[in-house]
Amino acid sequence: MDITGLHHVGLVVPDMAAAIGTFRRLGFRVGPPAYPALPPEAGAAAEPIGAGNTHADFPRGFVELVALAPERRERLPDEARLVPLAIPDERLAATRAAMRRTVAGLAARLDRSEGAHILVFAADDAERTAARLRAAGVEHGGARPAQRPITTAAGTELAAIKYLELGDAASDGMLPEGRIGVAEDAPPELLDAQTGLDHPNGALALAECVLCVGEGELESTAERYERLLGTAARGDGDSRAFTLGSGRLTVTTSAGLAARLPGERARTVPALSAYAVDVADLAAAERLLRGAGVELRRAATGEPFVPAAAAHGAAVMLRQASA
Repeated sequence: MDITGLHHVGLVVPDMAAAIGTFRRLGFRVGPPAYPALPPEAGAAAEPIGAGNTHADFPRGFVELVALAPERRERLPDEARLVPLAIPDERLAATRAAMRRTVAGLAARLDRSEGAHILVFAADDAERTAARLRAAGVEHGGARPAQRPITTAAGTELAAIKYLELGDAASDGMLPEGRIGVAEDAPPELLDAQTGLDHPNGALALAECVLCVGEGELESTAERYERLLGTAARGDGDSRAFTLGSGRLTVTTSAGLAARLPGERARTVPALSAYAVDVADLAAAERLLRGAGVELRRAATGEPFVPAAAAHGAAVMLRQASA
């Protein structure tokens, strides 16, 4: 398998400050959000553009919060960082137009509902994955250079990686369930040197993502993801599961979601409706959240979860990490 696990889940939110406050109350360490900036014209001051983001980072993945950038810097969240992009004057207009196209799909998803609209899988070699997908007839935009900021004791380093998005040009990089992609991980030695991973809730890893589909779309969606992931789905009834290293993607129906997470239902389908996080001490994490006044429910397995309505559109399942 060239797909090695879950790289990250991204939530698109209308209010970055509110989302950061929520996730800190849930016990995640979340840093100040960063917003790209470009001048509206050559010689002008740089202004926010596109979308800003911040992460709850784990050793091999993260949960991302994404919010569309305001038009003026004074409307940024109080702790936001503006990151001016170095673009030659002759490419300024084209770059601004390209960034607007990139976030247009996310804006449309946000109009649909707040929640998890981004899912990226991890791969050792994005070029190899791109070639396999092309041979399997899976549309994508090709492996493109990208940078992932990694913070270590020596500071923040931009690790050179490659990334590809699923979908054709007509879909603008969007599948029915959102922006789905594949990214290379940064070098293991750099990931192992990360700092800032000590979450108060003991979070250690992104363990699972749950994709909820319509009742008649389970088999076709599972087959589509078999081509994407290069592995067979397992399960019967209302759910199909893909094992990806230490992580998992589960495709389920509305009935399957409600059976697993009582009281939950997808606002629309298909949708990335829930995700699971492994924690070092499940009992301690539950005490922390209850002490903070966070609403918790019980999954069918007995494990606690934060309902989507209290976690910006996607339920957060807490799971005891294995030794």
